[in-house]
Amino acid sequence: MKVLICGGSIAGLSTALFLARAGHDVTLAESWSGPRRGGIAIDVRGAALGVAREMGVYDEIVRGRVPNEDVYHFLDHAGREQARFTPATQFYDSPGDIEISRDRLCDILRRAVPSQVDFRYETTVVRVGDGPRVYLSDGTTHDVDLLVGADGMHSTVRKLVFGPEVRFARHLGLYVAIVKHCAAGAGLTGSHVYNTPGRMLMLRGDGTGCSALLGFRSAPLAYDFRDLAAQRDLVRAAFAGEIGWLVPDVLSELDSPDFFFDSVGQIRAETWSRGPAVLVGDAGYCASFFSGMGTSLALLGAATLARCLATHDDLAAALRAYDTTLRPAVTAAHTLAGDGAALLFPDDVAARDALLREAAGAGPR
Repeated sequence: MKVLICGGSIAGLSTALFLARAGHDVTLAESWSGPRRGGIAIDVRGAALGVAREMGVYDEIVRGRVPNEDVYHFLDHAGREQARFTPATQFYDSPGDIEISRDRLCDILRRAVPSQVDFRYETTVVRVGDGPRVYLSDGTTHDVDLLVGADGMHSTVRKLVFGPEVRFARHLGLYVAIVKHCAAGAGLTGSHVYNTPGRMLMLRGDGTGCSALLGFRSAPLAYDFRDLAAQRDLVRAAFAGEIGWLVPDVLSELDSPDFFFDSVGQIRAETWSRGPAVLVGDAGYCASFFSGMGTSLALLGAATLARCLATHDDLAAALRAYDTTLRPAVTAAHTLAGDGAALLFPDDVAARDALLREAAGAGPR
């Protein structure tokens, strides 16, 4: 089967790995000039650990993991710990979870993809015709048996084949900015969180590097996703007057070239396939940063799609089976996002901290 995948991050690389190993003729188009970079440390958890073993990359992921256990330290305005939380055991009940740099995981997956996959960087899908006949931005045309949209929450394939993003996006009332390399948190290990109602600063470090997340609650905002200066201004406005902990220091680093800003939302679709086109990962079922399940769903989605294609002779039946098989895991992850947002953006910060201390048996402060 001739397959074209749009998107070269975790979902796209995983899908390319599985389908090429199964003998399919795979082309992968990625809009970046090379392997996609950026983002913070992510987690491989639960059933996705079995997928990593199936891929043959589990041992390499373990070797590349962040060396410290992921512990959340909730701080007051002076940086003093008020409560702590261990997600793997207290939230996900999955003590075998692996935290790893997103870039490192992408590098591991890229090396594992069979050499016969045709990678086309600085290239994306611009039009989809009958067949489907897929038109790429490099001027080439591809008649394929299967088109895979693995191109993220703001998927081009989903827009071209399924309809506009507004039909599928569910805004969770939050925005997050990331400064991937943040000097203010140098030397920190774990996740350190400072809250005021409706706002959050999180510094995530592994002892050698640190990423900063600045999040705030807001109704949907109108902004140009290409205008980074305007996005930085939105973040500064949201944190205007906030001087607690390291907020001023992190705000001073917003002009960093590795700045990223986006809404926190989910993609909810009644079906992940239409004709010979299918969505994998955030393009079809983004659960949001606050679920902690995006990477795991991408791995599970790629593996599930490959299994369904291998066990069904009819493409339509395989894609229906993909949807039916994966849907429970996606639904559960979508539910987790609300719990994660409540933990990291509490209406009552002191009450959240007291509940966490009680759960840990630490008593009041």
